Formats: sequence, C-alpha cells, structure tokens
Amino acid sequence: MADVKLGHLQRTAASPRDKSLHTVTLAKVDQINGQVRVFRLELSAPLRFLPGQWLDVFVPGVAKAGGYTITSPPSKARPSPSSTSSSEPGYLELAVQKSPDPPAAWLWQDPDAITYAELQVRVGGSFVWPPPGVNVRALRRAVFVAGGVGINPLTSMLGSLAEGLVPPFEVEFLYSLKDDVGEEGRQASRLLFVERLAKIFKEGKVKGRLQLFLTGGGSDGNGEREDGGVVASGDEGGDVPFHARRISVDDVFAAVGGASQRRFAVVYVCGVPTMTDEFVEKLTNPQYGLGMEPHRVLCERWW
Repeated sequence: MADVKLGHLQRTAASPRDKSLHTVTLAKVDQINGQVRVFRLELSAPLRFLPGQWLDVFVPGVAKAGGYTITSPPSKARPSPSSTSSSEPGYLELAVQKSPDPPAAWLWQDPDAITYAELQVRVGGSFVWPPPGVNVRALRRAVFVAGGVGINPLTSMLGSLAEGLVPPFEVEFLYSLKDDVGEEGRQASRLLFVERLAKIFKEGKVKGRLQLFLTGGGSDGNGEREDGGVVASGDEGGDVPFHARRISVDDVFAAVGGASQRRFAVVYVCGVPTMTDEFVEKLTNPQYGLGMEPHRVLCERWW
C-alpha cells in the first residue's frame, strides 16, 4: 500500500500558530513561469508576523487549508503612504507551485476567476528570523541555503534584512532551482525571486554574495551541465552568474567559513527533506561534519 501523503495541517500540527483567522483579498496574480505563481493578498488591517513564517490558507469551497510561506517582509503588511490622501493597504505575498492539491489547484485557476476573492489566513511557523537563542549583534556571517520553493521563507528574511541600516554581518546566499530556458533564452524574471535577490546584493543593502545553482537543463543523463553561465537580469540586479549543478555540502562548508567564523555564524536551510537533512547533519555532526552548535543551524522541510 502506498504511503498516504500528509496534508499541511497534519504536518504542522505541532507547530505554533495564531488562534485567529484574518480575511484577505486576492488582489494580484503574477505568472512567473509554467510552475510558479506569485500572489498578493491585501489586508484590511495590519498583520504581525516574523520573516520566515507561513500561512494556513483557506480558499473558497475547499475545506482543508493549504500551507504557503510568506515571501514579503513584515513591513509590507502595514499600510504605506501614497501620493493620494489615502494610504496603500498592507499586503502579504505568497509564491505557490502548481499542484493538484485542492488549495493550490484553486489558486491555479484562471486569474480573472479568482482575483478579488476573499480568503481566510492564519500565521504560523517557528522557522524565523531573528534566530532564536542567537545573539544577532555578535553574528559575523549568516548563511542561507535554499532548494526550489525553499526560497520562499529566505526571501522574506533577506528582504527584511535589506531594510534600514546595512547589517554588520556578511550574508552568503546559496539558491538552487530548476533551470528555465524560454524562447528568449534564460531570463531571471522566469526564475523565482532571482531578480529581487540579485538587486539587494547589487545595491549593497546587505554585504556578501548570491550564488545561483541551476539544474535540470543538461543532457549528461543526470540533469546537470558541466559548465555554468550567466542569467540576464536586466538593470534591476545585473547579470547573475550561475553554477550548472546542485549545491554540494562543500559549497555550504565554504560559505560558513573556518572554525573562527562558524562560532559566530548562523545557517538557515530550506528545501526538500533529503537536502535539508543531509546538510543539517553534516553541519552539526562533530565527527565527520563541522560540529556547529545545533541552535545555529535551522531548517525547514517542504514537500
């Protein structure tokens, strides 16, 4: 008998979540590529959350909730000044992968059929910035490792760090995703959040670097090419070089740095369980890994 796939509410039953539901309006749908859409949910009142948290999302006509991470920073959930007398409403942003799961399938209907619909949402999750139990003032390096839609919570975190004063610590950002080459070639606009992340680093809003890893576009039988290249990102983030392979443990080790640096580092890993489990084990294991303190290595698994 095949294993029964647990739903979002079942997988996160032990996770902290707010008690109250909030009504939001689906105000905008952006098609990134054939597999990912980005949604803007307008708020009628400010909503508090921490970067990295997710939403229970209840869509019309579907009894069970979908679980989708907030990709916008918390500041966007508050009204902002506009050129008119009224302020712009606060909003939450979600990136949702195409799926037969009923809540996702509802969100993947014709945009004209769902725009301005009202949804119910509830905030939850403990994979957050700032890192619990870590003195952020003493940090020298923050390492973010994302695989596929695991980019979502880390986008919110980096967006939050990019606001205000430049953080005093370095940021190493490693992002692996499936390549997407359209008729006009490889464009950053079709690679989820690559332009946004590249712009943050290009404008010096954080110190450090973005490393991009593209997979699935080769013909060597393993879904990987032997060389790399550059992703065209226009004027927003400039051209972004990429590695044509998956992120390796050695890549993560190099990003964390030597013994003197990792004592003052924190690592966030988000992606499929096989990736997160391997990286966390190698980072924290004192025998054949780096032996980092477990509370300095945070992870979230997404299916």
